[in-house]
Amino acid sequence: MSVKEKTQAKQDARAEKQTDDILSGMVKVGHYKDKKRPSQPNRKGGSAPSEEKRNELASKYIRLLNMILPGILVKFKDIPDPRRTRRVRYTLPMLMLFGIIMFLNHSASRRAANREIADDRLLSLADELIPGMMAMPHADTLARILAGIDADNIEEHYADCLKLFINSKEFRELNPGRLVVACDGTQKFARAYEWDSRALNQNVGAEGKERHYVYLLESVLIMENGMVLPLLTEFLENEDCGGQAPGASSGMSTEAFKQDCETKAFYRLTERLVKLLGKGVVTMLLDGIYACGPIVSLCNQYGWEFMITLKRSCLTTVWDDFNGLRKIESDNALATAAGSRNQLYQWSNGIEYIYGANRKKLMLNVVTCEETWTEAHPRSGGIPEEKITEYAWLSSSPINIKNVERLCSLGRSRWYIEIGFLVEKHNGYNYSHCYSYDWNTMKGFHVLMKYGIFINTLLMRSQSLCDFVIPCGNMGFIMKVWEVLRKCDCHEFLKPDRQSAINRRQQHRIAFPALSS
Repeated sequence: MSVKEKTQAKQDARAEKQTDDILSGMVKVGHYKDKKRPSQPNRKGGSAPSEEKRNELASKYIRLLNMILPGILVKFKDIPDPRRTRRVRYTLPMLMLFGIIMFLNHSASRRAANREIADDRLLSLADELIPGMMAMPHADTLARILAGIDADNIEEHYADCLKLFINSKEFRELNPGRLVVACDGTQKFARAYEWDSRALNQNVGAEGKERHYVYLLESVLIMENGMVLPLLTEFLENEDCGGQAPGASSGMSTEAFKQDCETKAFYRLTERLVKLLGKGVVTMLLDGIYACGPIVSLCNQYGWEFMITLKRSCLTTVWDDFNGLRKIESDNALATAAGSRNQLYQWSNGIEYIYGANRKKLMLNVVTCEETWTEAHPRSGGIPEEKITEYAWLSSSPINIKNVERLCSLGRSRWYIEIGFLVEKHNGYNYSHCYSYDWNTMKGFHVLMKYGIFINTLLMRSQSLCDFVIPCGNMGFIMKVWEVLRKCDCHEFLKPDRQSAINRRQQHRIAFPALSS
């Protein structure tokens, strides 16, 4: 038999077994409609709003910015300013406002920021947010002050802003349940030379050829309405050797030098996340690299629920027990149809797993989802092809026929963080641009980028701006609104609310807009 014939025979045998299981009542069948996202409207004039529409867009956008930004900016006064106060032209909140606007406007670089927002076209908007601002600063001025400020202090203020939002009425109305958090690592940028000893490195070919790169462990908050908000970031950093490579000159032997890794960064990140989110209210969605005993024990210690991707190459003893239990626990199965795909769920609870030198014991719950479908290939004119794939997770909750689909759907939600990386790297935020080769400055710009993503996400999902976002999409909306703001006088839109905005700044409060579901 050929390889194709053998594959087809296995699929036929699997389909026949599944049919027998359904007819015998061993598994139950459920049918669900395929949720398809509506397409954008294809109407005329969508990119050329009238003067009345432009004024309405600018007015609503500025009012929402005036709700969020003043309370954020006033908190930057708590950060120690490393400059000489007598020679300061721009206060620290003014410079931070310029940095946040860089990412709200999708500026591709510091030069682009100087070209697009550093002139006086947006001075009226900046003066609304910080009264008394006489001119817009230069991007290099912001870079110099970020070099002298600990980026962790900026991220602490960002964490305070997140905590206020999570405790707000607007958040609880849309997300009354648990806090779903996804963590994953991603590369920021890479170079063929070592510009900082804290950058990671790897060999990419012949001996002596190395690639130096910045790698980050990101965490995001996934809300029930599909919003993805950036949480905390952990940079993977090698020990600083004073700008020198490990060796005799740096005082550190090559054998003793070990690079930072994603698992070590995860332990550091969870210590910060538990301070921000607390214990017992979080559900962690993690990649297969975290499917190990210490990570599961850490989640149990904090009282966090979890859904961790489980690969066939990980926890081999657990897989052996699971495969053996499948022959006994025939009732732990459910066959469903999601759109054009057939799904077969199988699970086992309480599988014993022992790890570590102390022989620590864990009881694990494992669930798999086998998905089959037919690829028609209508555009290429190819022969229809039968496809099959398998997903598997470790679950903190015991699995049964009532919750298996909900838990597996929750496990699939981990892909929201991958979608977030796609948006940040390719849809305007220039995640892969360093903005500075100074390590601390680079980290500071990264935190300001998270401020921009956080504010833009809230504004684009606000009820008052939905009618403007839907016709042109997120990236198109941002391009359009900032094009309008650069051509208008922002003072005329906020005269009735100016005194209330000043009072809100004095009270150090941040107001959040009503969000759409």
